[in-house]
Amino acid sequence: MRALAIILILGAIGYFGYNHFLKPLTGEEQEVEAIEQRFDAALQEYLQAVRKAGGLGMDTIGDVDDAIRKIRSTKTALLNLKRRLKEPAAIEKANNLESEMRTFYAKNDLIWF
Repeated sequence: MRALAIILILGAIGYFGYNHFLKPLTGEEQEVEAIEQRFDAALQEYLQAVRKAGGLGMDTIGDVDDAIRKIRSTKTALLNLKRRLKEPAAIEKANNLESEMRTFYAKNDLIWF
């Protein structure tokens, strides 16, 4: 009985692992993933620019503006992509990314327009 329980648990873990990590993404999911990666890169650039501006002063404010411009660009790309998404998994992934972006905007006093 114990062996059967262990086999079932391992099977469930394997199934989850395949579906979550190894299952290939569809075309729409890949597009959302690409925008998510762009957002993450822009977010890291923003955080670095804020740290740098805090330490050095106003001479590096252009770096912060450039990072915000990239973040807004990814937001626009996501909203345009969301209009044409058809697959439920891609729509869910896009909604999660939009929620993450809205949280970033709110925390950093940026206006979502």
